[in-house]
Amino acid sequence: MANRPTGKPGHAACVLAWAALALAPVDSARADTARPDVSDPGQFRCQGRNPFSGAPDGPVEKQDESGYWPYAAFFVDPVLGTPTIVYGPRFRTLDPLMQAFIRRHECQHANGVRDEITANCMALVHMRAQGLTTRQEAHLQHWHQAEGRLDPQYGGSGAMFWERTLRCAAGLR
Repeated sequence: MANRPTGKPGHAACVLAWAALALAPVDSARADTARPDVSDPGQFRCQGRNPFSGAPDGPVEKQDESGYWPYAAFFVDPVLGTPTIVYGPRFRTLDPLMQAFIRRHECQHANGVRDEITANCMALVHMRAQGLTTRQEAHLQHWHQAEGRLDPQYGGSGAMFWERTLRCAAGLR
């Protein structure tokens, strides 16, 4: 990890190192086999952290048809600290690649990343490390850009969300 003049690692370096640790394959034997299919959401296992204890805590992942959040939302159980990811009704209508990307994005929140741009960035970095193709990345870009207007925490639009995601990911190379 590169040090700044103060001798302490920079924020981006800390985030990258923390995410790499959090997203490392849970099964060490699996790490020696062929790369997983990044477009298969079922081949990704999120390992979150309990924000109260810091202990590894696989998030609860569940479906909610209320429509309150179209794709997904992240919560922490206020009593136990269990990370919880809730997938909305539009999540199931997405192609497997987008589902895989959104699962990785939400997993970043389950590991303490609060910022939406950083969560997207780390999801992209993780998928690239697992063999995301140029064509698959172009598909992710197209989907984000087609989203149109978004809330400020996402950059205000799908296009800006993706642009900031790419800028962040470029800084972590």
